[in-house]
Amino acid sequence: MPAIHLTIHHSHCLIEVDSRNFDDVLRENESVIVEFWAEWCAPCKKLKPIIDRLAEEFSEIVFARFNVAEGSQIPNRYGVSAIPTLIFFRNGKPVDVVIGVMPENELRRKVEEFLEIWR
Repeated sequence: MPAIHLTIHHSHCLIEVDSRNFDDVLRENESVIVEFWAEWCAPCKKLKPIIDRLAEEFSEIVFARFNVAEGSQIPNRYGVSAIPTLIFFRNGKPVDVVIGVMPENELRRKVEEFLEIWR
């Protein structure tokens, strides 16, 4: 199956990524936050609606979900050893990491700081 190329230009961007399209999403989008998660992970289920709301609120960021059950190559590349893990990417490079679940207001503040630093 060929790689899927995604360039997002709409107001709400939350996508599923895997090893086939991960690098393309990072290359084609300036600001990306990737959530590493798994179906069986209870904290991941708690984080999901928070990420959904933040994706609606911050349209200039691509929010992506990577299911670690789909493969370990990408999580290993970025040292993901616990889930959920959020990695903030700017121009394809990781610039910040959040491990575990944090309250929505704190995570929102972190996302706002991510945007401010790079404007």
